[in-house]
Parts: sequence; structure tokens; C-alpha cells
Amino acid sequence: MFFENAQCETCGSSLGFEPQQQRLHALECDGRDGAVSISTGEKFMRCGLQQELGCNWLISRQDNNSQCLSCRTTHIIPTLTLPKNHLRWERLEQTKRRAFYMLFRLGLPLKSLIAGTAEMPPLQFDFLEDRRSNPEVMDDFIYSGHRHGVITVNAAEADDSFRAANRELMNELYRTLLGHFRHELGHYCWLLLTENDLVEFRRFFGDEREDYQTALDRYYNEGVHADWREFYISAYASSHPMEDWAETWAHYLHIADTLETAKAYGVIAKDCSHEGFERMLTYWAELTVALNALNRSMGVDDAYPFIITSTVIKKLCFIDRLVTVWRTYGHNAATS
Repeated sequence: MFFENAQCETCGSSLGFEPQQQRLHALECDGRDGAVSISTGEKFMRCGLQQELGCNWLISRQDNNSQCLSCRTTHIIPTLTLPKNHLRWERLEQTKRRAFYMLFRLGLPLKSLIAGTAEMPPLQFDFLEDRRSNPEVMDDFIYSGHRHGVITVNAAEADDSFRAANRELMNELYRTLLGHFRHELGHYCWLLLTENDLVEFRRFFGDEREDYQTALDRYYNEGVHADWREFYISAYASSHPMEDWAETWAHYLHIADTLETAKAYGVIAKDCSHEGFERMLTYWAELTVALNALNRSMGVDDAYPFIITSTVIKKLCFIDRLVTVWRTYGHNAATS
């Protein structure tokens, strides 16, 4: 069974994923839209978008929402009169659920963030289009980004051909839909994780108060420095401290998620998540060498075309420390 499955292909049982427990349940029907876990007897509601989008996430009976924690964060969807947009929407939601899963695994308060807190605006997603994919809309270009809790993703990023063209245009090593979600969620989570550690943040990433537009203009007009690989995980990370954070954050999630999957499938022998992050990076280096070799044997691009230098390791370890402190102390981290 896979993360996205709504049905077991062997026995035919209905499946549902409960995100806060991070558990996949085998279900039996309990009236219209209701379900009962066969193993625990717990009662759930199915997401209101199960039929339309194949969402397999479950909702607590005490929850008044008709959509799951992930689907309810989407405020603007692609125009469904364009036939291809339904598939794009489905892929966007499926990818968002996978991105959210890892935030739950890290112990971040995703349910509270979706609703909004005194410190953080509610988390929302707008899946927008531009004229490159839909001639009927007004905007010539829509770029992925984050502003005041709203994450915008160009709906066409769900198309492999669109991403491949943009990757070539932007001279990128790697461009995936999941990478977009993790990068933008990094921007959103930045304040939550660093509000008590801005001095340390600036020591590793630089001063986030640098004018953002000026930095981006310089990056696109002057190009990347030749030695960027020594200090950054990607060329784009060198454009501004906030982009360095978001790019490094996305890689932190890639590493944590992929190592967990590798352990679950027996690719690596043991759970390394309790051995310290630097030890995890040793496993990661071994795994990615093997993954890249396997891809080359199939004649496709490297799965992980990046080099993690000692400087990047320090940034990743800083992020891991922030996540560990939050998971342990939450809002009391500053006084603990």
C-alpha cells in the first residue's frame, strides 16, 4: 500500500489516512460519508473531496469541516472549464498532502497554523494560472511564492513538461512540485521556528532584512557567483537569506522523508532519526549515491544532483535543532 491509496489492491478494503495520528486505517462503511476503523473502532468522516480528487485523508467526528486538514487550506483552484485543470488540481492536492505529512512527522502544530494563531496568519493556498497555460486569464506570468500566510503555486507546475521547460530556462538542477510546496512552506514556517533565534539565523544564513527585490534583481541581472556550491545548497539559495533558508528547509524535508521511506522499505537497515542529524547525513550520502547510480543505470537524470558541503551541513543542523526544540518545548522554547 502507498501513501495515496484509498483502497487495498489485494483485499479490497477501503483505506483512510488520519494525519494527526499519522496512521493508515482499514475502514468499513458507517453510513453516508462515515467510516469506522476496523482495527481500533474509531469513527471518522471521509474528506468531502474523496470522490472528486481521490483524497484519502480522514476527519475527526468532532471536526465541523467537510474537508480534511489539507484540502481545506486551498482557497483558489484552477478553472475547471479547462479539461486539463482537474488533473492539475488533483496532483496539486496530492502533493500538498505529502508535504503536510512531513510537517506532522516533525511535530509542527499544523492544525493550529491552518486555523491561524496570534503570531501566525492562517495558512492558505492559491492555485493560479497564467496565459501560458490558460489564454482566458489576465496574468501573463504567475510565480510561486508566499506572502502573509498565502502560498501561491502556478497550477501548470503540476505538468511535467511545464516544469522541465522552466528548469531549462532557469538553469536549475532540480525542479519538482513537491519541492515547490516544501520551499514555500519553509517561508511560512520561518517566523514560527526562528522568532527566538534570529541572531543564530543571521549567523548561518545572513541578514533577512536585506532588501528582497534589490537582492533578486542583482541575482537575475548579474548571475550567480562561481563559488556558490561551497556555501549554498542551490544557486537560487544565494540570491537572498530568506531564499537560502527556504531552499535549505526544503532539502531538510527531502532528507527526513526519503530516509524514513528507505527504512520502511528495507533499503537502509535501521531507523537513523534518533542518531543525530549529522549521522543521518551519513546515511543520506550513502543512499543518494546509490539512488543516482540506479537512475544512471536506467538512463535518467540523477535523483539528487546536489553536493552538501560543510557550510550547508551547519545550516541543516541549525534547522534540525530548531525543529527539535519546537517539538520538545513548543511556544515555551524561548524560556526552556
